[in-house]
Amino acid sequence: MEKDPKKQIKLLFIVRIVLWIVALVSTGIWMWYQDELYKQGIYDPYEYASRLRPVLYTCLGISVAAVCVAFILHAITARIKKEHHIR
Repeated sequence: MEKDPKKQIKLLFIVRIVLWIVALVSTGIWMWYQDELYKQGIYDPYEYASRLRPVLYTCLGISVAAVCVAFILHAITARIKKEHHIR
């Protein structure tokens, strides 16, 4: 029993939107944290970097992973469309 390709495409599209939102929020978090460090008066490059680095790397990793998965799902969507001749 094969699933309806249009429903599959719609579901994949919704998941891709959610992944892009996750990437955007993750990027916004480290940008917000960076601003908070300045508001706290942390201007020493060594202290600033040591506090920002863990947040930046975590959020950047989440963003990159979410975008990569979104592109993989886009390729799957394109394959489904091609197989079922959907525009």
